[in-house]
Amino acid sequence: MTATISADTPYGRLIGRRTPGGAAFLGIRYATQRRFRPPEPLRRAPGGGMEALRPGPAPTQSVRPSAPWAPAAEIGAISEDCLTLNVWTPAVDGARRPVLVHVFGGGFQGGSAQGGVQDGEALAARGDAVVVRVNFRLGALGFLHLGAVWGEPYQAGNVALLDLCAALEWVRENVRPLGGDPDNVTLFGLSSGAFMIAALFAAPAARGLFRRAWMQSGAASRIIGRDVAAGQAAEFLAVLGIRPGDAAALAAAEVADILAAQERIVATDLGARNAPGGRTLGIVADGVTVTDHPLAAIAAGTARQVPMVLGMTREEARLWFALGVMQPTASEDDLRQEMARFCGPDRVPALLAAYRAAWPGAAPALLRERFLTDAVYRVPAWRTASAQVAAGGRAYCYEFAWTPPYGNGRLGAAHGFDEPFVWGVADRQRVPFIAGAEAEAAALAEALSATLLRFARADSPGWPSGRGRVFPGDPDEPVPPPAILRAWEGIPRP
Repeated sequence: MTATISADTPYGRLIGRRTPGGAAFLGIRYATQRRFRPPEPLRRAPGGGMEALRPGPAPTQSVRPSAPWAPAAEIGAISEDCLTLNVWTPAVDGARRPVLVHVFGGGFQGGSAQGGVQDGEALAARGDAVVVRVNFRLGALGFLHLGAVWGEPYQAGNVALLDLCAALEWVRENVRPLGGDPDNVTLFGLSSGAFMIAALFAAPAARGLFRRAWMQSGAASRIIGRDVAAGQAAEFLAVLGIRPGDAAALAAAEVADILAAQERIVATDLGARNAPGGRTLGIVADGVTVTDHPLAAIAAGTARQVPMVLGMTREEARLWFALGVMQPTASEDDLRQEMARFCGPDRVPALLAAYRAAWPGAAPALLRERFLTDAVYRVPAWRTASAQVAAGGRAYCYEFAWTPPYGNGRLGAAHGFDEPFVWGVADRQRVPFIAGAEAEAAALAEALSATLLRFARADSPGWPSGRGRVFPGDPDEPVPPPAILRAWEGIPRP
């Protein structure tokens, strides 16, 4: 029988379960979803109280098999009705502990707030902190921009971002009785979760809802323009056979058909998704929910009071090749075409020369991987950090450079490989790629999770603002090489 514990909050009485490290309140409904429309936040639990003993369903998504070396992912049941959050706390005592709110990643199309290597109970106990994991809508249901092709009531786009804001409002209003400090909230997340966090700097609904931001492999970039987003929405509706204005047809569309239409309008190739005008879903600068490009907002000083950490891995793009989603480049012409779609043909010669100089003798396949790693992740991270520092704020970068032994090191330090370590997880069963180097991985996990927890308490991860740190490695090693940053000067990144 589950041992329960109660907490009286402004939302109502929550009935959670006791854990070895404290208490867990799971599956708390923070808002009501309305298809393709902003959420309706819940100020009070139905009936004045709520049993919070098990997680709610994951957001609607297509669940795909994972590679045998990949960290554990547990999606479980999925549902369009998914706006719940999970809270782990060392004690229900009203103490003012740091609050860490996790924004999961998954290419804006996958992920959930339960299971996997993201062990909220363990992190809360290790750091004497309150850990919150949030479910929000995904894919077309969370990011399709219908406003330009339909108008009201769908004018407000980025509804998944508004879901996150509603969850943060719930945390601000209710975390104190759960042992957390509502004035000491740190957001942290990977990939699309990090891009969402960065977008909050240009979202009026997010003002005042968090104090710090820790972003892994995602920065103030990958923002979709309204014209591109409108074209995607028109194509999506055409695939479904729905005319703009036919609200009954939109409401009646089957979830399976929505997921199938979504697959038709997005690409799987990393370059095709992320180049200007790419075929992808994500944050839209719609002028309503996101009123400016987040990088411009940061440069203008909007985030000056919010310390931020921007993490990157050394071989980000290798993940897509290791998974077989992309094939290695066969020729230099392919590499040139890849570069041209990001920066235009006129900049290719100088950019290619810089990459050849940085990696002499490298084959086109490796140079393409390096280029995509920089274009999508590393250069935007440094630009975000630089803009924050120039505006008078604090920003810190780190590079995850550990190569796991799996497959004789063929995976490199790929995208997302720092995720388990940030959570302090170095369990071979949950993180298969560490097999053969468990002790080394455990030390790295201790270092990275301690860095996150230090940041959540002291506004600094432990090195000077404007500088980078390598895990493991030299604290002052330039990340990425200065010559590469100079080669990217003047090339806009959407």
